[in-house]
Amino acid sequence: MVHSRDVVKMNAKKPLLVTTDGSAHSHRVLPHAALLASALGSRLTLLSVLDRSQVDGRTEAELRATLARLGIDGDARAERQDDGESTAVTILRVARQMDAACLALDSRGYGAIRHVLHGSVALDLLQNAGLPLLVSGPNLEHEAPGAQPYRIVAANDGSPASEAVLRALSPLLEPGRFAVTLLRVHEHEPGGRDDAAAMQACREDLTRARGLLPGDVDVETLVREIPRGAGIDTAIIEKALELNARAIALSTHGLSASRHVLMGSVATTMLGRSPLPLILARSDV
Repeated sequence: MVHSRDVVKMNAKKPLLVTTDGSAHSHRVLPHAALLASALGSRLTLLSVLDRSQVDGRTEAELRATLARLGIDGDARAERQDDGESTAVTILRVARQMDAACLALDSRGYGAIRHVLHGSVALDLLQNAGLPLLVSGPNLEHEAPGAQPYRIVAANDGSPASEAVLRALSPLLEPGRFAVTLLRVHEHEPGGRDDAAAMQACREDLTRARGLLPGDVDVETLVREIPRGAGIDTAIIEKALELNARAIALSTHGLSASRHVLMGSVATTMLGRSPLPLILARSDV
């Protein structure tokens, strides 16, 4: 019989796979991914997907040079696309071959209509990977190496859908290496009607959600009150920065039929604004 902590240890050894298109912009996520890999006890692999005109050896040398320039200890891998494969399908094939614990990539953020996440690769990975996805947006700040534990602020609205990211993270979290703040943002009703009861319900929701994470990992629950309309995304980002978090974790509702809309305005807006990377997991609820 394999116990839950044994599962955690096995998962912690799985690699973290970072994808790049070779641009300096796509490399911004690397310091953040390296921090997460260190907390996981995982080896970081930087992956470039090649088309038929590219040369494998040169690309891998360039990837190794990028890692060395950033002071990141990791592996380089160039993978040529099979016939008919999209970039996302190639990444997923490599992730499955490597039995990756997590994927990471940079995104260009969201468009002017505030609901369009640019980059079909990020969308397809979120839709199909079945793994946590560390994503950096346009306002990402460079992250200097920090001491453990790696703190994650996980936003939870009390819905079954918001549990997806907790279930995805649970097997990866080890005591001493990670700390989690389960955060619920409560908007005041006009005049404060029933606020005490609403706050108590929020605390009870977070207590139930805490049960989805390993019992020996440092987890705190926190309800933040804001005036209605003040901005849930702003409240989450501010609290994460105040707590010196390394990432903000959110569940998403996947994609619409158009395959270009990431459902959930909080997640899309935060990706465009957050100086921290987001850890996303798709909910099927």
